[in-house]
Amino acid sequence: MVALVTSILVTAAMVVLLVWYGKRRPTDRPTTWGEAMLAAAYIFMLLLLLFGIVPDRWIRLTDNEWGWSVERFLFTEGQFMTSPITFPPMRMDLKKVSDIVVVIEHLIALVGLPVLALWWQRRDQAAPAEVPISEYGRPLIRSN
Repeated sequence: MVALVTSILVTAAMVVLLVWYGKRRPTDRPTTWGEAMLAAAYIFMLLLLLFGIVPDRWIRLTDNEWGWSVERFLFTEGQFMTSPITFPPMRMDLKKVSDIVVVIEHLIALVGLPVLALWWQRRDQAAPAEVPISEYGRPLIRSN
C-alpha cells in the first residue's frame, strides 16, 4: 500500500512541477541541448511511472495483500434477481475489477498527457484582446 501511494504521489508531484516550471519559464528563450536532454529524461521517468510502476504496484497490492483473484466474486449471475430475468447476467470476479482499474488509469494517462503537451506548446499564445462592446451589442470602433 505504501509503495502504491508513494508512486502516485511522486507522479502527481512530477506533473505539478512540470506545470509550475512551464508557467515560470520564458517562452521566447530557446531550449539548450542540456535542457532538452533533462526534459527527455524527466518525461521518460513520468511515462515509466504512469504506465509501469503505478499499475504494477496496484496489481501487486490487489493480488498479494488484498487477495483479489478469479475465485473471489464481486457479483455472480442471478445474485439480485432470478425471475423473470436473471440479473446480473454475468459473473464479475475481483481480478477483473483490478484490471479495469488499471485500464481506467491508462485511459486517464492517455488523455492527460496530450492535454499537458498541448498546454505546454500553447502556453505562449496570449488571449485575444477584448474589444469594448456598445450597449447595442456592436463593437466600439473609434472613428477619425
